[in-house]
Amino acid sequence: MSANSQAEGRSGGRGSVKSCLRTLEVLEYFMKSGEPARTIEISEALGIPNSSADEILRTLASTGYLTYSQATKLYAPSYKLVANASSIEQSFFGSGRINEVMEDMRRETGGSVFVTQQNDCWSESVAEMSGGWAAKPDAEPYYSTEMICFQRNSWRPGTNFAAAMLAQQSNVDIIQLATRTQRLGLGPKGPTLMKHLVDRISMTRARGFALCRRSATIPVDSIAMPLRVPHGVASYAIGVVGDPLFSNDNDVRQMLSGMQAVIYRYNDRLRRRTTVSVQ
Repeated sequence: MSANSQAEGRSGGRGSVKSCLRTLEVLEYFMKSGEPARTIEISEALGIPNSSADEILRTLASTGYLTYSQATKLYAPSYKLVANASSIEQSFFGSGRINEVMEDMRRETGGSVFVTQQNDCWSESVAEMSGGWAAKPDAEPYYSTEMICFQRNSWRPGTNFAAAMLAQQSNVDIIQLATRTQRLGLGPKGPTLMKHLVDRISMTRARGFALCRRSATIPVDSIAMPLRVPHGVASYAIGVVGDPLFSNDNDVRQMLSGMQAVIYRYNDRLRRRTTVSVQ
């Protein structure tokens, strides 16, 4: 499911949401391009009317999130974006600790590291740090974006990253998520084999990780683990991906040992930070 169809599923496709999405797309454009741009360039790149792009850019500039040159007609991000993002990171994500744990995990495993978050019925990749593997631009593998999916007559986590996120939730929350997914038409209605879903997630919860091996339909190996986030209102997961990531069970054990050590150090820093703030 594409990002746009996900957004429409969450909002019912309301037209009022479109301008919000376009504003975010403008900011993402600057993130990807890495250089100033004129209105027409952004309009063409995003496939939106020039008038809409102009209105969004003017609004962002008037509120200080973009800078604008009257002489060159160029827009560029303002440092206000960076300062505000840093403040959010400090308050909600431990001031760079997520980036640190990603770097440590890449160093320990050599794999590409991904952080995902739950957005109601969907799983979204929100951060990536390339290691020894990267998806080819012209042949990027498909991954289910649903948190849970209905396959082989039962509900199951959409991916091992989804399983790692769901492992942080109660069985009641998991069943409620499945019910919401049913209402979106992503699976059959009724309490069809919900126990299989709960049992699978219970196994991930007990092990502390979810593993996915390459197969005819899955192009890469991956291991995902739950990731605690300060003040988080949604579940997160972190994991490594590679092709190949491991060749045998001994490789898996060594990789898990390195990943668990990284997560332990990260959680220990979070505990100490929480203790200091309480005192």
